[in-house]
Amino acid sequence: MSGRTTARRRIVGTGAALVVVVALGAGSVLAYRAIDNSSAEASDTDDQADATPATSTAEVTRRNLEERQEVSGTLGFGDQTEVTLNGQGTITALPALGAIVDRGQTMVEVDGRAIPLWFGDRPLWRSLDGNATDGADVQEVEANLVALGYATSATLTVDDDWTAATTTAVKRWQDALGRDETGVVTPGDVVIQPGAVRIADHPTPVGSPAAGPVAKVTTATRRVTVDLEATKQNLVAKDQPVQVVLPDGKVLDATITSVGTVATAVDTGDPQNPGDPTVEVVISLADPAAAGSLDEAPVTVRVVTSAATDVLAVPVDALLALAEGGYAVDRASGGGLVRVETGAFADGWVEVTGDLAEGDEVVVPA
Repeated sequence: MSGRTTARRRIVGTGAALVVVVALGAGSVLAYRAIDNSSAEASDTDDQADATPATSTAEVTRRNLEERQEVSGTLGFGDQTEVTLNGQGTITALPALGAIVDRGQTMVEVDGRAIPLWFGDRPLWRSLDGNATDGADVQEVEANLVALGYATSATLTVDDDWTAATTTAVKRWQDALGRDETGVVTPGDVVIQPGAVRIADHPTPVGSPAAGPVAKVTTATRRVTVDLEATKQNLVAKDQPVQVVLPDGKVLDATITSVGTVATAVDTGDPQNPGDPTVEVVISLADPAAAGSLDEAPVTVRVVTSAATDVLAVPVDALLALAEGGYAVDRASGGGLVRVETGAFADGWVEVTGDLAEGDEVVVPA
């Protein structure tokens, strides 16, 4: 609402008394007080006319009201993660910086042999073949073979048990890569990451040994991260819809994908004045391409803190604060002052209940 303090008055008749309505500026709540008729009649008519503010009308409408809180975030690809290889040989090729590597695509080339990216939650730590004992790594291998089309869910059950069907699918995969069809998967054969990645840096150049870091990667799509004060954690939840406002004012729909559970102290550089602990909130854009080429850009995130659905509402500046407490509106379509109960406030509108109907006209400052 406006912070102006220019006074404005209007006189409203209420039976035996007059009501002086005073506004403290556009968008401010209007206050009024009862005065004696004799005093009002003694006032100079021209003075009263000069003091009467210009007014207009607004319609009582039915709408949804959402109260929002805004927090600051950063639009980018997130933190970098180092990718290492557990193998031997020489790095002979690397994807270009900024390239997106998806499942099955080449993450690094070693001795002229493509090392593809597979999806999973853990790296391979042992060689796997028909003699492998049951384990989560077996399930990870089978899930990737099915996802890449070297088997189907009908021919290969994805579980922690290595079967003849697993060996067959591995050989098909090796044949497609031009490798010997051994039916064995070793830790150096693939790179495991949670999903598609973007190449952010080459810590080790082509020609270096392949044992160690071979790339620094980020998420493949832009996302928003918010370091939210831990005291405000109750405002957000996973899968909650939000809006992201870009630096140019463009508003994008988004969804919260994760909310941190461990608060982290902010390093202010001053041990005597530590910052408030924060939790990381990660937000995915409904249409990442709509963010253009922005990276590490400051954005504003709008979070709905409460909502009122399908309610009657009037502009906030239609409210009159009653001397005895509570609020009223001046119904221009007949009936004069109508006492109302207020509810949710949002975007310059306020929910009202009382002797009002959709389509009624109420007085507002012009």
